[in-house]
Amino acid sequence: MNLAEKRKMLMGIQSFMLPVPRFISDKGLKRGVIGAKAKAARLSHEERRIHHHIVKVMPTIRSPIEALQVSEELQLPLDMVKETIDKLEEMKTFLYRSGGQGIDWAYPISLEDTGHEMRCGTGERFNAA
Repeated sequence: MNLAEKRKMLMGIQSFMLPVPRFISDKGLKRGVIGAKAKAARLSHEERRIHHHIVKVMPTIRSPIEALQVSEELQLPLDMVKETIDKLEEMKTFLYRSGGQGIDWAYPISLEDTGHEMRCGTGERFNAA
């Protein structure tokens, strides 16, 4: 696949894949960037720290992460960690708990097989969310 083909956005309709015109895909991309920046701006330093910690440890432990573990590792109050995890999940951008307790998806990492395997320079492998 050449570079021009890689940069095309396609939309699936039933069994057909149709190209999306560039001006439409660019407009959607700009809206997405604006929305992501607005959500990130709503996070405090501690909330960001909690999210980054979850993303950092996920590829190495390879199991859903619980609030108690985050609280102990960051030495933060458990109630604060639980509230932050609830907020991040509610924002539907930063993390998700499929079983209701353990975090198994924290952007950009998923513990589920997404078909998009990533590798860190240090050797860890994980699925992209």
